[in-house]
Amino acid sequence: MSKQEILSWTSIGFSLSVVFFYVLFVFGWPDAIPDYSDRFVKIFFNVFWIAIIVEFIIELTESKNQINKDERDEKIEAIGHKRAYSFLIFAIVVILFQVLLSNFIGVGDNRYLLLGQPNMIFHALFLVLFSASIVKRASMLYYYRKSY
Repeated sequence: MSKQEILSWTSIGFSLSVVFFYVLFVFGWPDAIPDYSDRFVKIFFNVFWIAIIVEFIIELTESKNQINKDERDEKIEAIGHKRAYSFLIFAIVVILFQVLLSNFIGVGDNRYLLLGQPNMIFHALFLVLFSASIVKRASMLYYYRKSY
């Protein structure tokens, strides 16, 4: 595995961990699902620290004289940026449409509108940001694996 591929895996693990903890602390555990939060917290906490340690080790062992990226890496990263940007734009348009719809319907009926409150918009944008990072790294991994 190349350095960029390893960094993609660690970035996905880090982003998934952040999203999981954010959703767990902000929204809580869903009532419809049995409470396995203790197990998931242990798993994602370990994934979080392993990802940070692996990235730290890669940065320490990297030599300044080595070539970090070639043209293939640049092309794959550009594709990842394109997919993440497309996802980000789509998600922001959905959020804006939801906000516009909530203004038309009114504040009184927030059962059906997720983003009827300003603090929910912040949470949605935060989750979209990390989801775009996951989309970028997942598409990069796909193209790294596809080329072999």
